[in-house]
Amino acid sequence: MEGIMNRKGYRPLPTGTTAGWKKMDGNPLLEPSLSTMYDSYIIREDGIYKMWFSWRPAKAIMYTTSTDGISWELPQCVLTRVLDSWWEADKVSRPSVLKRDGKYHMWYTGHMIWSGALLAAIGYAVSDDGIHWSKPLTSPVLRPDHPWENQVIWTPNVMYDEEEKLFKMWYAGGATAGTESDALGYATSEDGIHWVKYPGNPVFVPDGNIPWEMAKVSAPFVWKRDGWYYMSYLGNDADMRGSNGLARSRDGITGWQRHPSNPVIAGSEGAWDHNCICKMQVMETKTGYMAWYNGGNRKIEELGIAYHDGFDLGFETEDGKWASNERGERPYLCPANITH
Repeated sequence: MEGIMNRKGYRPLPTGTTAGWKKMDGNPLLEPSLSTMYDSYIIREDGIYKMWFSWRPAKAIMYTTSTDGISWELPQCVLTRVLDSWWEADKVSRPSVLKRDGKYHMWYTGHMIWSGALLAAIGYAVSDDGIHWSKPLTSPVLRPDHPWENQVIWTPNVMYDEEEKLFKMWYAGGATAGTESDALGYATSEDGIHWVKYPGNPVFVPDGNIPWEMAKVSAPFVWKRDGWYYMSYLGNDADMRGSNGLARSRDGITGWQRHPSNPVIAGSEGAWDHNCICKMQVMETKTGYMAWYNGGNRKIEELGIAYHDGFDLGFETEDGKWASNERGERPYLCPANITH
């Protein structure tokens, strides 16, 4: 773990990693000349890693493959915006992909020009090979229609629950033009197209007493293991510097517990990811976890990898007690005239 600024009266600034996570020495991935790459989604199928990611220069979703999840082939463009669309004419981004019943299913964010009431919504596409996609609908499958969602819902993360026979989606909402999202919502669907939002949304909101995520939370990625729903999420501090934390819940909706050593992955000073750590996707391996994330250095965003040995993420000690904070218990000193 790297240092943390701790002068009296100053905001703590977390850097580096905690809770057993380690960044790969060979970061970042792919070629920097590709410019900004962000919000990737990876599946492993028959020994091949398949990645879809957002590519800012083309305002499109790209695809590439790898045999080890580290070295990737030259990407190709597979999903583009629709210029005459009323909801995805500006760009498409932030894919979430599942393979089910022999087909690839993608939920993605469609963006409109930053004007009007609808700025971003969630669309659906389907493919036989993960490369050639069709959009069976001309409208989004989920759009902002509740006050807390404001003008934007985006960054969908979809899983299929085999026990409940249900698609489950976690998404971010609440952004306006030029800002990040405020909170996380939850929705379910029997077919992946017709969704019902949880009436108690939002299910996860920023904590004003935690400096690193006091402003915004976004970009959820959720997986199940040992009776828990685990979630990685992007948190933004008051300066909009992004880091990534972990939380867990028994039902994936209520009772979220934040990791005591959050953020578990933050920027490394002087490195390619020093300014922000954004969305992080986690995949189980034989020995632990492998995670892909996008980080930025104020010029472009690139993709990197972090590892975790073992499946115990460190929420509790071996005797069942809540783990201590590896970053230290440093109170946030906030002027009395500022409220959260």
